[in-house]
Amino acid sequence: MSDLTSITAVRPTSNTVSTRVQYGATISAGQPIVKSGTTYVLADANASAALAAAEGIAITPGVSGGYGLMATGGAIILVGTTMVVGTTYIASDTAGGIMPDADRSIGDYITKLGTASTTTQLDLSIVATGVAVP
Repeated sequence: MSDLTSITAVRPTSNTVSTRVQYGATISAGQPIVKSGTTYVLADANASAALAAAEGIAITPGVSGGYGLMATGGAIILVGTTMVVGTTYIASDTAGGIMPDADRSIGDYITKLGTASTTTQLDLSIVATGVAVP
């Protein structure tokens, strides 16, 4: 798998839609997260359909019990990494990772996160399909 690496920060754009959430694990900026119980944890495409169903991408880092911001729509800038323009990115089978759709593998539950409109900007269009790659 070729997850995006070196994401050092997430910069909201003028149209980013975000919400305040409570973390249930240590979360870094740029990681896809999903609600588990009353808190948010790292999305993981090969754990289960429920844990693969990312609801957003963490804008702010935090620790379990702390609060942070999660981007759920619009666009975000992923600082420190490089994406391929026009490529669709999905939740990775590495917890908290983001990978190109082309890198999915058998058993991964597909959650589309968005499409790269520039080498650093991800236009969010989050869709948790609940479907595993056959």
